[in-house]
Amino acid sequence: MPDPIELDSIDALGAGAVGEPGQRAFYIQARSESAQLTVLVEKEQVALLAAEAVAFLDRIADQYPEDMIALPSATAELREPTVPLFRARMIGLGFDPERELVLIELREHSDDDDEDDVEPAPVEHDEGYVARIYATRPQVRAMAAHSAGVVAAGRPLCELCSQPLDPAGHRCPRWN
Repeated sequence: MPDPIELDSIDALGAGAVGEPGQRAFYIQARSESAQLTVLVEKEQVALLAAEAVAFLDRIADQYPEDMIALPSATAELREPTVPLFRARMIGLGFDPERELVLIELREHSDDDDEDDVEPAPVEHDEGYVARIYATRPQVRAMAAHSAGVVAAGRPLCELCSQPLDPAGHRCPRWN
């Protein structure tokens, strides 16, 4: 297993999509002065991360109050190249109270991956990549707000079946 990738003191944190609605690829990207990490994720992971990050920060606010005077962090747009290092199967949130930083951990393999379901990985990283991003609470809140907008900017949903509507038409199963 390769050593975990740790990004401390990041300058930018973002989640976004590349491509047209219905054909988009979603990414989480963190940048520092000397490094850029891009990880491929699913649309649902971005939506869940946005919602859970805000809920997580709200839950820890009583025990670890936020400095509300601090200016909100600017939203980070994806920066080229958007070539992912790996695809995240699991995303976790944590908090480092000593540094007052939020931890976003991205794992290539989840703990319950069944060997039969996973394609064999190259020998140099058969246990999968692990990336740990340490970000400020304003950076995480800005990423969550932007992410929710990115997810919502996809194809509109059918009012009857909640499936995405394609520009070419939609065969709604409820009209059967």
